[in-house]
Amino acid sequence: MAERLNVRNLTGSAPRFAIVHDTGGPKLVLGVLWAATLLGAAAVGVGVLSAVVLVPVGALAGLQVANAWASVEFTDRCGASLAGAALAMSGTLGVAALGAGVLAVTVALFIYSLVVPIPRQSTRIRTSELLILSSMPAGLAAGSLVALAVEWPQAFVSLVVLVSAYETGDFLVGSGETGRGSSQIAGMVAGLSALVLVATTLFFLLPYPFTTDNLPGYALAAAAGAPFGQACASALLPATSLGASPALLRLDSYLLVAPVWLIVL
Repeated sequence: MAERLNVRNLTGSAPRFAIVHDTGGPKLVLGVLWAATLLGAAAVGVGVLSAVVLVPVGALAGLQVANAWASVEFTDRCGASLAGAALAMSGTLGVAALGAGVLAVTVALFIYSLVVPIPRQSTRIRTSELLILSSMPAGLAAGSLVALAVEWPQAFVSLVVLVSAYETGDFLVGSGETGRGSSQIAGMVAGLSALVLVATTLFFLLPYPFTTDNLPGYALAAAAGAPFGQACASALLPATSLGASPALLRLDSYLLVAPVWLIVL
């Protein structure tokens, strides 16, 4: 939601999972607009949510992550972009179609990596790995959101509201002292507090298919998945890329929790 910069240890290959907030520009406003766009598009129809919002974002995320890796080593931008779009689109047919799409896209990317021209210093296995790394996480998150909107519209709205609450609290507090560990922890605590408030409201409303027994578990999954999704998004980018994929940052908090909700529901 709110813009974040990817930060990794530039002196080694191990990722640094700290999230640093980019406070330049109207980042919070853009984050709120993103949440409103998801909810508004879903209210118009799943086709609009998919074709106008999540498929383009899935494609752009694949392109931008691949482009970031291309500055370090060879990867194929076109293949990553198409794969991200295909996964997001497969969610329009529901959960089963998304599962089949994951399998089909994985096989297609592997075959594509065997035939696409690559430089001499690269390998087919590494090309396949980077294609999957660039396209699958964001594409699966986008496709999971679409499938949720198809199968359980009220659950889709609930997830967007919960994650947006977390990201708003996290950004408002966590961006105060950019880069400091204490600020990152405070931001996470603030985000979780906002999420708990929204979850409490949902507990009284009980949108379908939630009950008083299962809603706390889904809220807990969102509370754990949102910050870990941000960390995973950071790890997807190479060490030299800071904020290289704004499209990925639109989906980072959903990377884990959206597929988990979809599987469990």
